[in-house]
Amino acid sequence: MHYFPLINNQRSFCFIGTNVQGAHSIEELAAKLKRPRKIILLVKAGDAVDSFIQQLVPYLEKGDIIIDGGNSHYPDSIRRTKELEEKGLLFVGSGVSGGEEGARHGPSLMPGGSTAAWPAIQPIFQAAAAQAFGEPCCDWVGETGSGHYVKMVHNGKLSSRRS
Repeated sequence: MHYFPLINNQRSFCFIGTNVQGAHSIEELAAKLKRPRKIILLVKAGDAVDSFIQQLVPYLEKGDIIIDGGNSHYPDSIRRTKELEEKGLLFVGSGVSGGEEGARHGPSLMPGGSTAAWPAIQPIFQAAAAQAFGEPCCDWVGETGSGHYVKMVHNGKLSSRRS
């Protein structure tokens, strides 16, 4: 089992027996994270992602990483990568699949975006991912937009199987 420190900026949460710290603001959240900061957003795709990114950027430094783990449309991930890289920040759009089984046993993760981010997030992502045949269900899928593109294709294949 792997343990990574977690800092949560939600006002109420309960994590028993884990290495979790609370933060009451985004500024405090950023101040508590080790550099390069790795911040995962799990919010509704669209404006909510952009809103959180706008709130985070003033507290981040060159090389910090923002990860969008929602179902964003891949052109949005391409735009976000470009905008954030212009500020010296790194962006990863990651498909997350697995539903309730993924929540219990680890998801399949499909990260793509700023290539320089992968060495910093690889140990965390591969430890959190489901395992199959002794290997993590996670690997770098490519550059800007590719993580959410792969997730879109994955969703299409699942939908066609259900029809």
